[in-house]
Amino acid sequence: MTAAGLNNNTIYEIDSIANSNLLVRMGVLPGKKISLLKKAPFNGPMAFIIDGNVLALRIEEANLIHLKAG
Repeated sequence: MTAAGLNNNTIYEIDSIANSNLLVRMGVLPGKKISLLKKAPFNGPMAFIIDGNVLALRIEEANLIHLKAG
């Protein structure tokens, strides 16, 4: 599953980041916890909490964040 498929009130651990040095430079690293804060309508951006920081990403970017299963 990727971060684009997260629902509110769920916390997952990041497993890997696919081909994005930008996300890594922003602190999105394997092993960190991620949860969905808000999701804009009509496939708009999503706001995540990662390590206590709020990070808004496009759905295309959120699809690059792979999460550990259950």
